[in-house]
Amino acid sequence: MQEMTRHGKNSTASAVYSYSERKKDAKQSGYGTLHERLSADSIKQFDCCSITLQPCRDPVISPYGYIFDREAVLEYYLQQKKENARKLKEWEKQCKRDEEDA
Repeated sequence: MQEMTRHGKNSTASAVYSYSERKKDAKQSGYGTLHERLSADSIKQFDCCSITLQPCRDPVISPYGYIFDREAVLEYYLQQKKENARKLKEWEKQCKRDEEDA
């Protein structure tokens, strides 16, 4: 019968962060990567617009390599322009109210 040897006093004082310690810490903290299989529906097709996720009729490529439909880009641009104009009017009203209160 073999006797088990004693562990050293500093057996957990290693400077190396072991795989088992990393796994244990990740499990306790709830942080880490989740591995999940993605279906074909969750991946955009190559010829689809990055805004509408529909096939492009008149494709345009950005400097970063993203594909957009020209119509979708123009609609998005006009929508943002209207939204910015609305926010500007709201900000001007707020400034006017602040001046009246002061």
